[in-house]
Amino acid sequence: MQPLRCRFRITRTMNSAPRPIRLRIDQIEKFLMFDYEPGSEDALFDICDRDGRIVKTGDVNGPVTRVRITDLDGEEYFLMVLDGEVSVVEPFQLRRVA
Repeated sequence: MQPLRCRFRITRTMNSAPRPIRLRIDQIEKFLMFDYEPGSEDALFDICDRDGRIVKTGDVNGPVTRVRITDLDGEEYFLMVLDGEVSVVEPFQLRRVA
């Protein structure tokens, strides 16, 4: 079976008005947290590695979504939020998120 792949251009917003995302990491509890207030009830997120493979996926639980990152072993990732007609992509590095 082929791994799932993220398909996006490296742009902040693809379809509609941008919604800002603020990323941070809780180094003690090993969580990635992002602030995003979804515009739809079915907002989802994907975390993709630099090769475009989806390594995590889940529901956006705004205003703050927490994602366990203990199983991520790389450094460079992309957070993609799919919110109705809006798609937001935010690149991040695990060691540099503040």
